[in-house]
Amino acid sequence: MGAEKRKWNTRVDDYLNRKAAERGHVIAMARMGSTALERGDLDEAEVWFRKAAEGGDRVAMGNLAHLLAERGVPEKAERWYREAATAGDSHAMSHLGNLCAQRGDVAAAEDWWRRAATEGRVEAMAELARTLHRRGELDEAAYWAGEAAEAGNVEGMITLGAVLCDTGRTAEAEPWWRKAGEEADASALCKLGHQAQQRNDLARAESCYHAAAAAGAPEAAVRLGLVLHRRGELDAAEHWYLKAAKRGDAAAMTNLGVLANDRNDPGEATAWYRKAAELGSVPAYTNLGRLAADHGNFQEAEHWFRAAADTGDQAGQRDLEELYRNRQRF
Repeated sequence: MGAEKRKWNTRVDDYLNRKAAERGHVIAMARMGSTALERGDLDEAEVWFRKAAEGGDRVAMGNLAHLLAERGVPEKAERWYREAATAGDSHAMSHLGNLCAQRGDVAAAEDWWRRAATEGRVEAMAELARTLHRRGELDEAAYWAGEAAEAGNVEGMITLGAVLCDTGRTAEAEPWWRKAGEEADASALCKLGHQAQQRNDLARAESCYHAAAAAGAPEAAVRLGLVLHRRGELDAAEHWYLKAAKRGDAAAMTNLGVLANDRNDPGEATAWYRKAAELGSVPAYTNLGRLAADHGNFQEAEHWFRAAADTGDQAGQRDLEELYRNRQRF
């Protein structure tokens, strides 16, 4: 009986709310929009949110903007985010900053993120910190990243780690990398790091990889090692390669071979390359071939170059052709 009564009351409430909305009651219109959204009727939700937004309801403005953004019309969404933001909605300010950034207006994006951050929006603090870090304004970047990180925002933790690393405080960064690794999926952190690396934002990439490696992702340890290797920090690179190699990562083993070869230790290089080759590392095949050729063992070189070439590897094919040319010459 109690359940039936609740259903009856709900139907009565819905009826009265609709009547109020149809008479132009703004709050009732906004509720109608939320009810339609909950049942998946996006068209009706948009109609009611629009009516409430045009009636001056700030929450409805933001909801309409969210809906329009999700429906793929960012220019219309921006209009309502701007209306809501101007009315003091900090959530809308943050989203408006995101839209401005997407269309390349970094100054406007920063302005809206700063306003939202000042109002306590954690996601805006993180975005503002990233922007300031890229521009080299490290003190303010550290402040906003710290605020976001303390509030549990993973992006803030990553940026704070990058800023601390840039200012020579790696030891202070490590707890934040561990915290980010606990809070976020390691593969997602790796993806963020890869995206940052493609933008040549190596400090952020390093921070993402540190966090993912702290979560135990071998791929992140390898990628972090590569960033450090290219920067000339060979001991640190070797540390991360070894962590990944112990977990059976062939790329890490290959890179350990490269480090050993670069310090003129062909025996250790060969040992790492063989371990990687056993796991199917094509670069290890070619590197073994080159070491064999350098020591005059052309039969073994041919074996490894052919193994690489048979996978379709162009470097292996070129090395095999070069080996044949040199044989014919002598």
